[in-house]
Amino acid sequence: MTVGVKTCINCERPLAERVEEAERTGSGGSASTGICATYRVWYCVNPECEMFKTDIYREQIADQR
Repeated sequence: MTVGVKTCINCERPLAERVEEAERTGSGGSASTGICATYRVWYCVNPECEMFKTDIYREQIADQR
């Protein structure tokens, strides 16, 4: 499977990526489920763009207990 290069929706330059983990909570946000969702977050690194350092795409990679 070929993965395309993600580009900024404003300046169309290639984006950089980072990985983030977010802990999921139970219904109503009252209790933790002990499960973390891992995301790949793509953001603009062009300092001349108005979207500079703005998260543009977020895709879930995996769930971990």
